Amino acid sequence: MDHINLTESNAPYNTIQPNNTVAVRKHSGPGIASFIISLLAIIGYIAAIGIIATGVNDIVLLSGEMSGEELVQQSGVIVGFLIFVVAGVLNMVSLILGIVGLVIKNRKKVFVILGLVLSCISILLMIILFVIGSMIS
Repeated sequence: MDHINLTESNAPYNTIQPNNTVAVRKHSGPGIASFIISLLAIIGYIAAIGIIATGVNDIVLLSGEMSGEELVQQSGVIVGFLIFVVAGVLNMVSLILGIVGLVIKNRKKVFVILGLVLSCISILLMIILFVIGSMIS
């Protein structure tokens, strides 16, 4: 563990050791991973929605109507759906890593909390999106 001498001001997360040195607390590894993966999941959701919207727009512009068979045959919609599923899996991994990061002691929790908040918000938004989609059809 890195130690520095006790000076006039130190970060509030540091703990004073008996020999007048301060132990510097590091960021949680799972917390950083949770934050980065949750950002990747959000980017994946945005990309998936854009790709699906483009595929649906192409179908509507070409035929004027949209049927379920045409929607399934559109490659952009299939790719968008697969990206959506991968982003959902990444989101669950991020949530699990965030919970693991909360349990680890003597580590900073900034990235853990950011990763958990982003994961929970994106999960809630996707649930709301599915509910709205099921109400429309």
